[in-house]
Amino acid sequence: MAGLPDYSSDSYPVQRIVKRRELPLPGEVLVQEGEEVEHHTQLAKITLKPGIPWVVDLGRHLGIEPENIPDTLLVEIGDKVETGDVIAKGGEGGVYGMKEYESPTDGIVESVSERSGRVVIREEFGKEEPPVSFDVAFELGCKPREVPQNMLVEVGQEVKKGAIIAKKGEQSAFFTKAARAPISGIVTEVNDKNGYVTISRPFKEVIVDGYVQGKVTEVLPRFGAVIETQGVIINGIFGLGPENHGVLKVMSEDPEENLTEDMITEDLAGKVLVAGGFATNEALEKALEVGVNGVVCATASYLNLVNSLGVKLGVGITGQEDIDMTVILMEGFGRLTMWENAFNAFKQLDGMEVSLNGRTQIRAGAIRPEVVCPFPGYDGPLHDAEKMDEELEIGQRVRIVSDPHFGELGKIVELPHEPMEIETEASVPVARVELRQNSDVVLVPRKNVEVY
Repeated sequence: MAGLPDYSSDSYPVQRIVKRRELPLPGEVLVQEGEEVEHHTQLAKITLKPGIPWVVDLGRHLGIEPENIPDTLLVEIGDKVETGDVIAKGGEGGVYGMKEYESPTDGIVESVSERSGRVVIREEFGKEEPPVSFDVAFELGCKPREVPQNMLVEVGQEVKKGAIIAKKGEQSAFFTKAARAPISGIVTEVNDKNGYVTISRPFKEVIVDGYVQGKVTEVLPRFGAVIETQGVIINGIFGLGPENHGVLKVMSEDPEENLTEDMITEDLAGKVLVAGGFATNEALEKALEVGVNGVVCATASYLNLVNSLGVKLGVGITGQEDIDMTVILMEGFGRLTMWENAFNAFKQLDGMEVSLNGRTQIRAGAIRPEVVCPFPGYDGPLHDAEKMDEELEIGQRVRIVSDPHFGELGKIVELPHEPMEIETEASVPVARVELRQNSDVVLVPRKNVEVY
């Protein structure tokens, strides 16, 4: 255990950590089973940038229930298809027998949903394919300088093959002329001198890295790998920003000390900072400016995040913001101090290399932001994370981590022995929680509460 901290926490024990790392569609796997990897190790890559997705409502086209879609498919996820290929056959077609559905484009079958009945086919852009320019002025029968005013799309916008990108005339089909995209891609130029519009197919490598230090325990052919390690996971309430990593540095002496601008210095570039209190607008702005990789604090203002980081927060899900720094709020918004157990855990991990992810989803299938600290070479006892639900007890103080009571505190007043049906109509183990704010008793899936 050389190099490992003298760590002990009942709230955040050392456990087996499993991370499934996958490409969004089939590519090239670069590692082998049993291989030791670092957070920056490339596990898999796509040599062609994923193109524009075509979402096909196969259930509606075939007239069948979504759960029956897999039985009708003649292709599998990862298969290449061409325009006109029959990809599914089924349903009732009357006197003509079963219905068939043909692929609307060349591409790769990316996903199949048994919940929605939809199939996604993503076009594959080749890096050798040049931009395509075509004479929109001729198609519309107008002068080149009139092309911009007749465009229905803007430069930088994605278009699909066959989509109308420009139109001239009234709504009457007899008088209206339209120009359709000859390929799928991104509109890169509208030339008012010659009347041509250019559509490009950009190339970019998509790479999946290890995210955490560990070992490859399973290779996922064409998609990636499963990485296992042992260490500590500390989840927050709300986060934003991409996957990141760095050496953890605790900036506060106690959970009540805020993160302020004067605490941020140039030598903190690349670090992951932890503060027990509130992060000010100026501190977040300075941290981003000097190149801090992550900030973990108790709380921040919603407007602070938007103004200081220059991001627009998504509704229900975050993690895709275009910034280099990851921010995780352990207690949510407002002005609260960090839970003492969490702060003490961070203090023990001070100086350790950590990975963090700001992705948060507070609706169906709750996802919480995380800080992961691997313990390479650890040979001590491991906590069984799968038994977390069994540790809940009546009277425990808990925090709810899913909508519609996201972030609220309360007390467990009942733990029904049998699974119960919730709003999604699923039957799951639940807890009855009395909310601290108004004493209402609500029914919450056990996996959506944490002991506070």
